[in-house]
Formats: sequence, C-alpha cells, structure tokens
Amino acid sequence: AEAAPPQAIDAIVEQGMEAGQDLDLDECETRRLIDAQLRAAGGEADTETINHKTGTRPQKARFLAIAEWPTRNRPADYVLFHGLTALAVVEAKRIAKDIPALVQQAKRYSRGFVVKGNEELPEGSPWGAFPVPFVFATNGRPYLKQIETKSGIWFCDLRRPTNLARALEGWYSPHGLKE
Repeated sequence: AEAAPPQAIDAIVEQGMEAGQDLDLDECETRRLIDAQLRAAGGEADTETINHKTGTRPQKARFLAIAEWPTRNRPADYVLFHGLTALAVVEAKRIAKDIPALVQQAKRYSRGFVVKGNEELPEGSPWGAFPVPFVFATNGRPYLKQIETKSGIWFCDLRRPTNLARALEGWYSPHGLKE
C-alpha cells in the first residue's frame, strides 16, 4: 500500500466506504459486535443476559458491561462496572452512524447516573456534572484512520472539562480503565 500511488489509495478508500454503506446492521446486531469487543478486552458483556432489565447488578470482583442501565435521562446502552464501581458509560449506535456526536449522548447518561442500589461511584466523583468519569461511543466498526468519524471507539475523560473526545483503536482492559 505504501508503494501505491495516492490515486490508487484514494480509490481503495472510496471502495471501502461504498461497501460500508451497504453494511447497515441494526443496533441489536451492532451490540453483538460491541459485546464481543468488550469480552476480547477482558470484560463480561452480553446485551441480552447481562442486562439491568434481566436483573443483572454490579458484583464484587467482576468487570461487567451491564446493558440498559437506567439513568435520569433514559437507559444507557451500557455502564461498565469494575466490581461495584461505575467507571464508564457507553453509547452504541447502528453501524452506519457517525460516532463523535454520540459522545454528547453518553455524557448525558453520565450526568444522569444515580446510585440506587449497591453500586458505587469512583473516588473523586463527581467531576463537575459528571458522576461517572469516562464515556465511550461506538458503532462497532474497527478503527480506520481514513474513516475516523465512522469507525473505532470514541472516548472522553470527563474528569477535566478541557478534555476532548478522541478515537481509540480498541477498548481499555478492565484493569487499564480502573487505573
């Protein structure tokens, strides 16, 4: 690819983007991709069984991505728990959506997070209006620099208001997120 002329690279990127337009998974199918990515990073995720509606709650010594976690604003697609501690909110959308705009929705869910049971907030919470320090937004696609706003996992650390969202190539491990 490095030896290819710029026009050839542009043509390949264009073909990839056109092919991606035909790939229009719904949000349920997208969540299956995200579940697999979270499991590969070392967490426990299954939208259908690890779900607030089915009774799943944070548990000591487990890293759970609990789907459909209620907030004051609406249910968050996922809240990532390290033990009992809520560390991150994840907004998931169907694969054809741009991701950076979704970070704002994840921020609303962080702002609306309420402790209702045995769950805990991290030390130092809240950070301004945000009780949960990290937000992620994704559409399940692997990261590709050429289509950065339509791929990867976007992350924002809400502990400082000057932090900006940025694309990641993969999920943080449970230990990395906790650290």
